[in-house]
Amino acid sequence: MKHGQQTILIIDDQASIRFLLGSFLKKEYRVIGFEDGFSAMQWLVNANFPDLILLDLDVPRLSGIEFLAQIKKSGFFQDIPVVIISGDHSPETIENCNILGVNAYLTKPFNPTKLNGIVKSIFDKKLSTPKTAQEQPQLFSKLTEKLRK
Repeated sequence: MKHGQQTILIIDDQASIRFLLGSFLKKEYRVIGFEDGFSAMQWLVNANFPDLILLDLDVPRLSGIEFLAQIKKSGFFQDIPVVIISGDHSPETIENCNILGVNAYLTKPFNPTKLNGIVKSIFDKKLSTPKTAQEQPQLFSKLTEKLRK
C-alpha cells in the first residue's frame, strides 16, 4: 500500500499538537484529528477505520487510556496500531499502555524524526503489537487487578 493512501487518526486536546502532527504527516498520509476520545470513538463507530492512531492520554470526555482499552477489547478495532504521544512519563502508565498493546510510547516533547520512523516501521510491518488476540483477556484482567490496587 502506498503511504498516501493510509489514514492516521490523531487524538490530542491541544490544537497546536494536532496542527503540528497534521502538518508533519499530511505530506504522506491522510490525517484526521479530534480533541477528545469521545469524538474520535464516534468517528470510528461511524464506519471509519484508520491505519494508525496517535493518542494523547490526557484528553477530555473519554480519556486516552479508556479509549485505548475500549478499542483493544473491540473485535473491530483491536488490530489498529496505536502510538501514544503523552506528557505522562510515569513508568506505571507506560507499563499499563504496553499491557494494553500499544505499538510505541513517545513522551512530549517528542522528536518528529523519531515519530516518522515509528510510523513508517508500523506501515512497513516491521513493528508489531507484541500481544496476540488470545492474550488480550488475560492482559485486561492483569490491568484491572493492577488498577484496583
